[in-house]
Amino acid sequence: MARAQARATHPILVREVCPDAEQQEGKMNNARNIEPTLRIKAAQLNIEIGDWVHSLAEWQVISHLTFAWEASIWSAQRCYEKFMRTEMRGVSYFYALEQNPARDGYHAHALWCDCKGKSRKRIWRTWFERYGRNRIEPVNSRDDVSDYCAKYVCKEGAWWNVKLLSHRHPVIAARFTLGCG
Repeated sequence: MARAQARATHPILVREVCPDAEQQEGKMNNARNIEPTLRIKAAQLNIEIGDWVHSLAEWQVISHLTFAWEASIWSAQRCYEKFMRTEMRGVSYFYALEQNPARDGYHAHALWCDCKGKSRKRIWRTWFERYGRNRIEPVNSRDDVSDYCAKYVCKEGAWWNVKLLSHRHPVIAARFTLGCG
């Protein structure tokens, strides 16, 4: 009888399955909490940015570049732009920095064009030896790639930049002509 009373007054102890569920909620995508009209606006913004990225150049290469250390957003920017200046001279690019999902720091997603004469294997090796893991691939679908990179531009806390060679810049492109003399 005493046992029956003890059971009635004390709940059965069960190990919590997701003890950090409340903390995880704040980190998850809050798209479900956005009003439907704002969801539509966010989707439209994604499409417009994808179209804009697509219109900048005929992208030839997509790259995903990480850092062996927990690079701050400013360190990632500095390293990426220095790499492009020194190792990829003459290449136009668009890139976005995204926060790492599983650890502190940032990594880059980039589009490149004007890559004629550049060896993907050599570029891969140089980045890997200097900074860390990476994936460098030819562009198969311009629409998919532009939309993919635009997705990172629209993320909260994202940082991006673009550098087009002078003949690709919209203002200069109108005046750019090749002459035979």
